[in-house]
Amino acid sequence: MPMNQGDRHLRVGLAVAAGLVLVLACVLVPLFLLLRLDHDELSRWSDIGQALGPVAVFFSGVAFIGITAALLMQGRELRNQREELTIAREEQQRSSELAMRELHTDLIKMAIDDPELRSVWPAPAPGHETSRKDHYCNLILNLQKVAYETHTIDLPELRGALRFLMTSPDMRAFWSRTRSAHVTITESDGPEEVFTAEVDAAYAATIAP
Repeated sequence: MPMNQGDRHLRVGLAVAAGLVLVLACVLVPLFLLLRLDHDELSRWSDIGQALGPVAVFFSGVAFIGITAALLMQGRELRNQREELTIAREEQQRSSELAMRELHTDLIKMAIDDPELRSVWPAPAPGHETSRKDHYCNLILNLQKVAYETHTIDLPELRGALRFLMTSPDMRAFWSRTRSAHVTITESDGPEEVFTAEVDAAYAATIAP
């Protein structure tokens, strides 16, 4: 059964406490003997101490090992906490990106349903009016990107889906008109540039119907 964080902290604390007790004992016991015993008794205790010297060395080694183990465990715990914080930040960032994409999707849906709102969006290419099909194609591509970024599909599945989509004349026409706008908007954005490159590859690899 895995040890929880509370048990780990308890064991670390006990190991440190045991090491401190041994160190204090090594200091206080000789002081006590020097203050309370006469010369003959001190000589006798000195002989006993010399005989027990290896035992003292053993316990000192055990204390050193305990302190070292406690420090190592604390270092590992700190590394685990840093990894957990990194994962939490990545999850928070991914959640924020998904929330923004959901908002973008809602805006496009509103433009699809309302011609007046659709006219607010700039034309994808000079001389071409933004149509409901343009917004719908954008939604489809955005769905593929979100699915890939959330690991719902892997890279081979993304490439297969994009090649299938590029068999549609409307999708090919949409991408040929809007690619330059996508590149301008997503410039210097690594994930967006990767997705644009994948759409370009699918567009080039698919035979136009």
